[in-house]
Amino acid sequence: MSGARDNRSRATVYLVDGTYTVFRSFFAIGRLTAPDGTPTSGVLGLVNTVRKIVRERRPEHLGVAFDLEGPTHRDDLFAAYKANRPEPPAELVQQFPIAREACRVLGWPELTAEGYEADDVIATLAKQAVERGLDVVIVTSDKDLYQLVGGPVRVLNPAKDDRMLDPEGVEELFGVRPEQVVDVLALMGDKTDNVPGVPGIGEKTAKAMVRRYGSLDEVRRRARLFAELWQAKEEIEAAVAGGGEPPASVLERLSAAAASLAAMDRERGGEEA
Repeated sequence: MSGARDNRSRATVYLVDGTYTVFRSFFAIGRLTAPDGTPTSGVLGLVNTVRKIVRERRPEHLGVAFDLEGPTHRDDLFAAYKANRPEPPAELVQQFPIAREACRVLGWPELTAEGYEADDVIATLAKQAVERGLDVVIVTSDKDLYQLVGGPVRVLNPAKDDRMLDPEGVEELFGVRPEQVVDVLALMGDKTDNVPGVPGIGEKTAKAMVRRYGSLDEVRRRARLFAELWQAKEEIEAAVAGGGEPPASVLERLSAAAASLAAMDRERGGEEA
């Protein structure tokens, strides 16, 4: 992309996911150290990423978000959050304060909030920026932040050759629309953060279900109808096995559930494959 500023009339704020960038760079670049032996690969990756943005895109506003040490509001919501995650390498941990210091030295604002992670800070500031009439570019490779894309908010993905993702780009890259990302994540869970999903449903199945039915609410509605259908079927089979006739109310429930499922399939373009 050329060095010219984005061809938009409104000012743009770039929000860099500093924690994710340091983490990813540490593993992507490999072992690099300063003359005194201090590991620097994560810091180098972050500095290079932000310098490239400043040089090529000339943002009017920019900030770099970081996690802070200690528990977050997510731990209050779910006690087992990240409980299974092994301790990160010491060579990585010691680079985060260095990365934050580098931002201060280079004049790049640090964005942090006690009890919140970098992506929480980014989501909050993105909302506030839009309310103030700014365009927003979130610099990250973290799929969790794809759900924020839409209107004046885009994602710049350094892991995909600095691809700028609008809603169509998110759908092409991740397989669902931005507003559907959270539903996919809810179904599949996140093993890295020890967040459980639905047993037996992985990323591929979660995306297929959300694409077909549109939302998690519709997936759950279909599951409830299947449960009603199955219960009615078992009650009918039990009645027949006992030599009697199934109650009319059970037949009505069976018919209603089957009709609702058929209607859902028609709305979504045919029968379930």
